[in-house]
Amino acid sequence: MVPLTLVYSHINKKENHNPALLHGHGAYGELLDKRWRSELKSLLDRGWLIAYADVRGGGGRGKKWHHDGRRTMKHNSIQDFLHCAKFLVEEKNVPEDRLAAWGYSAGGLLVASAINSCPHLFRAAVLKVPFLDPTTTLLHPILPLTPADYEEFGYPFDSEDFKALRKYSPYDNIQDDAVYPAVLVSSSFSTRFGVWEAAKWAARVRERTVYD
Repeated sequence: MVPLTLVYSHINKKENHNPALLHGHGAYGELLDKRWRSELKSLLDRGWLIAYADVRGGGGRGKKWHHDGRRTMKHNSIQDFLHCAKFLVEEKNVPEDRLAAWGYSAGGLLVASAINSCPHLFRAAVLKVPFLDPTTTLLHPILPLTPADYEEFGYPFDSEDFKALRKYSPYDNIQDDAVYPAVLVSSSFSTRFGVWEAAKWAARVRERTVYD
């Protein structure tokens, strides 16, 4: 069972009416950051529900939880995030056309991969300094922090790791002729992932997908 934390205003919450923002990270065995941020107050005051998905790959349930969402098992992180998104809709916490998602850094990979799997599930998304082209980036050990990411995302010179990377890489799995949600991508001021990843991903989304 994936831990899912919901934050909302009792005053403004209306069943199956409020929009929701689903956040996830699921990497490095790190705990999902659920600290209070003042910018969330505006959303809560307007009836938004904020949801935090502690997917595998993160540290929400210990070392095995992290292990089960890294390298060749990274797909578990993505499936966990999708299960949380579908749960919010099925349990009528949010209408099916009012769910947004956001992810930071490796969380951007998580959200973008989830969108590739089920683009119709999300109405909008925010990807902040996202890791969107792991297949290419990890092939270049001279790039910042690439060797450190081998243990998390896989060693691309290993055939099994490379196959797994290609299956979940956001850039390599954009659907043709699908309607994608509105996506805001911010990719400056990051030393971990190159700005070109977001630029390549956005260009391919525009090229391959269709507009609603």
